[in-house]
Amino acid sequence: MPTTAKAGALTVGLLLGSFSASADAGRFDDPPSRSEIEAFLAGARPAPALAIPRAVAPPAVSDLKPGDVFSGRVTKVLDADTLLVSHAGDVQIRLDAVDAPETAHPEHGKQGQPYGDEAAAFVRGLVLDKTVTVHVKEADKYGRFVGWVTLPDGRALQHELLREGWAWWNFFFNKEESLNELENGAIRAGRGLWAGKARGGEYSPEAPWVFRRRLTAGLRRILPGEEIEFKIKRMSDGDTVALGTRQSVYDYIRLAGVDAPEISHGRNKPGQPYGDESGARAAQLIEAEGSTIQVKIEDVDPYGRLVGWIRLRSRGGVWLNEVLVEEGWAWWYERYYPDLGELGRKQARARAARLGLWADPNPVPPWDFRRSQRGN
Repeated sequence: MPTTAKAGALTVGLLLGSFSASADAGRFDDPPSRSEIEAFLAGARPAPALAIPRAVAPPAVSDLKPGDVFSGRVTKVLDADTLLVSHAGDVQIRLDAVDAPETAHPEHGKQGQPYGDEAAAFVRGLVLDKTVTVHVKEADKYGRFVGWVTLPDGRALQHELLREGWAWWNFFFNKEESLNELENGAIRAGRGLWAGKARGGEYSPEAPWVFRRRLTAGLRRILPGEEIEFKIKRMSDGDTVALGTRQSVYDYIRLAGVDAPEISHGRNKPGQPYGDESGARAAQLIEAEGSTIQVKIEDVDPYGRLVGWIRLRSRGGVWLNEVLVEEGWAWWYERYYPDLGELGRKQARARAARLGLWADPNPVPPWDFRRSQRGN
C-alpha cells in the first residue's frame, strides 16, 4: 500500500476523535476523562444563557452530603431534569444520569429546544406537589445536588424520562447499560422527542450538551442533508477526521457507513492490526484533496461530531467512505447502515481478493475489539 511520511503523521490520535459507534452498547466506546468532559460540556466559562432564572430563589444552604437519602415534596419543576424539593427549605436537585431538552426562559435570554416544554410538562405530571425520595450523589458547581429521584410508587423518575423519550441518557457520567436500553427502546418506538425520527423526520435531535456548547460558541446548527466545505487538520483514525477549527463543537467528521480498525492511542488504548495502515491510507486520500474537504452531512452524533460522507473531488467525486471499504481498509457498518447494500458488495469483493485488512483470513471487527477491551 502506498504511503508517505506525511500521511503517516496524520494518524495522530485526538481527544474525542477516536470514539466509534459501539455495536454492543448501541452508543459509543472509550469515554474521555472527567476533566475533558467538563471542558466539553461547560467550556472555559459558563455561557450567560445557562444562568439560573432570577425568578427562582437560589438553593437553600443544606447540610446534605453524598450518600444521604431524604423525602420531600416537589415544589417546582425548573426543567425536566431539575427540581426544587423541600428539605428544610427548597433544595435544588439535578437528576443524575439524564439530560433533558432545554426549556426556554426568554426573559433571561435562555433559548429552548424542541420538546423542552413537553418534557417539563411530563415531569410536572409525575412529581409536582408529590413527595419523592432523593438519593444524593454529589453537589455540583452550580450549588445543586445531583441525585436519583424515586416516585411515590417506587418507579425511578430517570427511568420514566428515558422510557417515554423525554431525556437523553447522560453517558458521560453514568455507564449503566440498562439506561441505554431504555433510551434505545424509546428511539425505536418513536416516543417523546424521538417522534420525528420515527416519522422519517429529524434523524437525531440535538443532544442538550451539544446545544449548550454550540450556543456558547456562537455556531448555527448544522443539519443532515447539507453539503459543506471544511478546512482539514488531520486524521485521528481511519474513520475520523479532525477539522481545522478552534471550536470544541463540530471539530470532527465521523465517516458514515463504515468502521475502521482501531489505532493505538497509548498504553490504555491499544490498536488493532491494520489500524495504522487504514489511517495512513485515509490520510493519503484526504491529503490529495488539498486544504479543504467537501462533506455531505448525515447526522450529528451525541459527542457533537458530524457524521457524513467525504467527497473525493480528486477522484471524480466518489466517496472516501466507499473507497476505504472497496480497498479493504474498513468494514461496512451493517448494524447502523443495513440499507447500504452496495457497501456490503464492495466489502465482499475486497474480502475475496484479500485486499487490505482482509489479508488476515479472520480479522476482528472493530466493534468486537472494543467490546473485548472494555472487558479488560
